Amino acid sequence: MAVPQSWRRATSSVRRRARALRPSNLVSEGLVQLNLRTHRTFTLPLLVLAVTERCNSRCVSCDYWQADGARDLRRDEIASLFRELGPLRTKLVIFTGGEPLVRDDVFELADLVRAEGVALHLLTSGLALERYAEAVAERFAGVTISLDGHTSQLYRSIRGVDGLAAIERGVARLRALRPTLPIRARSTLHRRNFRALAGLIDRAESMGLDEISFLTADVTSNSFGRSLPIAPASHAVLLDAAEVDEFERVIEEALISRAKAFQAGRIAERGDRLRKLAGYYRAHLRRAPFPKVHCNAPWVSAFVGSDGSVRPCFFQPAVGNVREKSLAALLNDEMVAFRRQLNVGCDATCERCVCSLRVGFGSHPW
Repeated sequence: MAVPQSWRRATSSVRRRARALRPSNLVSEGLVQLNLRTHRTFTLPLLVLAVTERCNSRCVSCDYWQADGARDLRRDEIASLFRELGPLRTKLVIFTGGEPLVRDDVFELADLVRAEGVALHLLTSGLALERYAEAVAERFAGVTISLDGHTSQLYRSIRGVDGLAAIERGVARLRALRPTLPIRARSTLHRRNFRALAGLIDRAESMGLDEISFLTADVTSNSFGRSLPIAPASHAVLLDAAEVDEFERVIEEALISRAKAFQAGRIAERGDRLRKLAGYYRAHLRRAPFPKVHCNAPWVSAFVGSDGSVRPCFFQPAVGNVREKSLAALLNDEMVAFRRQLNVGCDATCERCVCSLRVGFGSHPW
């Protein structure tokens, strides 16, 4: 007799709760709560490291492609950083960039993380996945690729390279080598591609990806290799009033036409979370407040830039540099001071954040 779908969903939910209740997760959750209450660092469960500033794409919303990597941390500097992971009780390290796979020793760095007993995820353009599929499949516990266009032409117009076919081959190769490896997509929606929402969902499904998530374009911070003030070209990705109205219709249509994909959990944002994307662009027109941000990233994670700069999150300014002071020392000094003065509800950077994180009981990336 076939097991009813409702039973399968209930069983899956029980399994997820059981994983959340494992002793190691309970300890981590307790230490996270201490972080939140005291502003100190009893655990740093998540570390995001930009292993290089170089990139093999030329995206319209990013300036990493102009970097030469001269400021990148050396291997010995990164090795020293990773030796701090154990005492910090780190659960997950995420390699990002630029593009991590353009760094020659990226897999040696991955081995250093694994030697510390820490899980490792990869954020990548996906252009080099086919070439390095075996090494990626062997070392990473999860892979997220950037997917900003569902057709070759749209992808090329946004990311500056003709790479969609290469990504598809890379994903297929990874699937063949390690079928259970979680492979997700992340898409930044803006003026160039917001109308492709449904098409991107379909493309992610046809590629056999486990999930696709969507976010809006950041045009206010000095992240993505940019300097302040932001060049006018970056603002070209913002939507005008008519386009925001159209975007809202696109979202509502996708919620209906791709309902099965939403129900199956293949799209990270549902309902109002997806609608907030249009609300973000409306707020930039000063016709509505920015959607509320619920985030505790500065208390549970840190972002280390390719030059060693340490940020409370991807968008907040640096509090120090691991070339001058250890990560642990920064977390117990400068980061404490930053956390104490930060009010996420009214901070200008948090208000305009396009990618927030909230870690809590049963809700964590590790």
